[in-house]
Amino acid sequence: MAKIGISMACSRCKIIVCISLAVLAFSNVNSYAAKYSGEFLELGVSARSLGMGGAFVAIAEDATAPYYNPAGLYAVEQKSAIFMHTESFGNLINQDFIGGAMPLKGRDAGVGVALIRLGGGGIKLTEISNDPRFAGINPYDGNIYTVSRIGKHADYVAMASFGTRWRGATALGITGKLIYRKLADERAYGLGIDLGMKSVLMRNLRVAAVLKDASATFLSYSSGSTESIYPSLNLGGAYDFKKSDFRFLMAADAAIKFEHRQETASMSLGGASSDFFFGGEIAFRDRISGRIGSFRGDLTAGAGIRLSRFSIDFAYLSHDELDNSYRINLGGYF
Repeated sequence: MAKIGISMACSRCKIIVCISLAVLAFSNVNSYAAKYSGEFLELGVSARSLGMGGAFVAIAEDATAPYYNPAGLYAVEQKSAIFMHTESFGNLINQDFIGGAMPLKGRDAGVGVALIRLGGGGIKLTEISNDPRFAGINPYDGNIYTVSRIGKHADYVAMASFGTRWRGATALGITGKLIYRKLADERAYGLGIDLGMKSVLMRNLRVAAVLKDASATFLSYSSGSTESIYPSLNLGGAYDFKKSDFRFLMAADAAIKFEHRQETASMSLGGASSDFFFGGEIAFRDRISGRIGSFRGDLTAGAGIRLSRFSIDFAYLSHDELDNSYRINLGGYF
């Protein structure tokens, strides 16, 4: 019976992945124009997940599930909330995340909501000046430009999610996203959805797939221009086991995109590219945890403490070209 269950779960995974790849391939026709348009959604949330390199697609079963994988909401056992604040790359970018999740009584299902804010300043807005005392002549058009003022940018993403057990050990989930962008004097609005799947192959082995921006999230700017965030496929696996008072958790994710990211991706082939995320966690009596990981090749590490109803987590993220960053979040369980 166990072999039959594993075979059925594997078959479901293959079906989900094949459908997702078909959608991605179909969207590849004009995807180059949308390159990096969804990058503001790629920084990750929660210090626990980022301490593990962001490899969380098959793990998220709490208030981070609306972001990582809504299918994980089916396993939520109690109400939970997470708040995270971070100042990254020398205060160049500020990120805030608040999320909540709760189970639905009498059902193997749960709901979640989340809000992400990503913002910063330092945008130099220029204008043409006839005063030669200021900036030099632009070599491209011969005009003299001066900085008139410094602008700011901010991205807001509101999420509402639902996850439920589908068949046996397989769960499905959906996240609806509402996006608002402010870039100096420009405004933009967008809508999108993520589709998630999660399955337990064996007692301690979980696999998952998430089709991000499944509807090709559409952004409309106040200037009249538009752009789309094309679908991407996130695949993940996680394995955990206990030994005495210790619990060991290992995870790996792959994010597959079709945006011609040859130089900036971990691996690329034609218009397709993939980034990889790896992580591990050791927990003592599920109270004190240590973590290490790799976020697109950059080292991450973290630690956490959980009391009866509260938790605090910390993460360190290295970066080769920008300043290292730190994440801290508080969690509550009710």
